[in-house]
Amino acid sequence: MKFNSSSLSLFALLALVLPSMAHPLPDVAVRANFEQNGDWMLQVEIDPRSFEPDPNVAPYLTNADFGVTPAEQQEKLKTMAREYVQRVVAVVLDPVAEVKPELTWEFTAAENAPLKLPEDPVMLTGTWRTKLPAGSTGYSIKALPTGTLSVLYHNTALGKKVERYQILFPGETSYVLDLKTFTPRSKAPPPITAESLQAADAAIGGPDDMCALCGTSSGGGYMLPTIIAVAGIVVLVTWLRRKRAA
Repeated sequence: MKFNSSSLSLFALLALVLPSMAHPLPDVAVRANFEQNGDWMLQVEIDPRSFEPDPNVAPYLTNADFGVTPAEQQEKLKTMAREYVQRVVAVVLDPVAEVKPELTWEFTAAENAPLKLPEDPVMLTGTWRTKLPAGSTGYSIKALPTGTLSVLYHNTALGKKVERYQILFPGETSYVLDLKTFTPRSKAPPPITAESLQAADAAIGGPDDMCALCGTSSGGGYMLPTIIAVAGIVVLVTWLRRKRAA
């Protein structure tokens, strides 16, 4: 098989683009479920890739891989999860008191679903079932500064999902969920619109302070890899069409 310069350029581009598209960066999901009688279930979901030096390129632990993982290694992963969660998230009840959940760890699929297919990514899900201490009026979490990944804040109350959820970055604190009304105590920030982006652009000094290609500040953004990926796909499709026509 012969390759011309265009083909080699295409393959080089795909070699750079495809790895960045392989897996999304993992996050830590914190889910709470509240019942009227004071029963409270807390779940924390961790992708084992989070333990790797570079989770963005680390491969998933699949159900097929897990099937041949020795019991000692499985217990080691559970220990790593116990230690990891203490560095990443803190649970707080009002009147302000930090809670130390006693999580029981199991291997599951995403969102605590059972593992079924060989290619299912394996997650570590820690669960704690308890009762709210008497006098508790609010619930929130903190994404600790020692963490490096985002923390997802999900709540369910009286059998219904609380519509508002949050993505917290290290150092950020969630809204407080009122444990009497099961509604957020603070309003959600306004949605991002074209007008708000233009206002932000003007506030920081205009386009010179913005990345002209990706539309974000020069400190970084996620649009550029997407643009490159789409360009690679377009080039690939064009090349295949020309090859067929030939």
